[in-house]
Parts: sequence; structure tokens; C-alpha cells
Amino acid sequence: GAVGAQHLAEALKVNATVTELDTGDNDIGDLGAQHIAEDLKVNATVTVLDLSCNKIDDLSAQHIAEATKVNATVTQLDLDYNNVFDGSSNDVLREVWRHRSDL
Repeated sequence: GAVGAQHLAEALKVNATVTELDTGDNDIGDLGAQHIAEDLKVNATVTVLDLSCNKIDDLSAQHIAEATKVNATVTQLDLDYNNVFDGSSNDVLREVWRHRSDL
């Protein structure tokens, strides 16, 4: 849940080895996604981030998009099966990921 995601996010700040983070289907919700987004800004090793099936909404997706603007090491992002429908969050994601390998 969100508390576990918060602990993972805190670990991202000091992580020097983990390159893939899969939180798929863990019900981290918006709060957990926002924690991960904030700490992803300072992480330089994660290249693959799976946040699928986590009940994330548009605002949290926007936080993730903003974090990936700062963090250029993430090359694969999975937000499938969440509540991301708003055009503005999708536009931000498209803009950020235009030059990345996978969306």
C-alpha cells in the first residue's frame, strides 16, 4: 500500500544498484505514487518503472510525469490499468516521453 511505497521511495534516494522497480498490482494509490515520484527525482539508477494496477489517478500521473522530466534515466514506464484519463496528464506524459524508448 501507500506506506510500503513511501518506504520504497525513501530507499530510491540512496539506491545505487536497483535498475528495475515493479510495484504493479500493489494498491499503492495516489499517495504512494506521489512519494515515488518525489524521490524518483533524485534517483539515477532506475531505468524501468512499473506502476500498473495501482489505483493511480490523473494528478499522481502528472507527478510521475514531472519526476521523469527531471530524471532522464527512466526509459520504460508502465501506468496501465490505473485511473489515468485526463487529457492534461496524458499530454505531459507524451511530451516527456517523446524521445524515450517506451511509453
